[in-house]
Amino acid sequence: MKKLAIVLAALISTTAAARGYHRNPFDRVKQYDFDRDGRVSFEDINRYCTVSKSLFDRADKNGDGYLSNPELRAAKEYLLDRCGDMPQ
Repeated sequence: MKKLAIVLAALISTTAAARGYHRNPFDRVKQYDFDRDGRVSFEDINRYCTVSKSLFDRADKNGDGYLSNPELRAAKEYLLDRCGDMPQ
């Protein structure tokens, strides 16, 4: 009986994770990466809400053209909060 419960729990958690129910709320890259290439580009942000290129560039501290989790966290107030609720 105990083994059955363990197997069922594993199946449920695997299925839930596959459907995206266990997202890390601190992984903003996954939340804003709409094209699912593993990076948050200017185009990704603008699928969520319209921001200027200069505002995006202000958030892109290292100038690589993409926003990392630390950059997204730092830009929360002046970039993300102006757009409303976070995408799900």
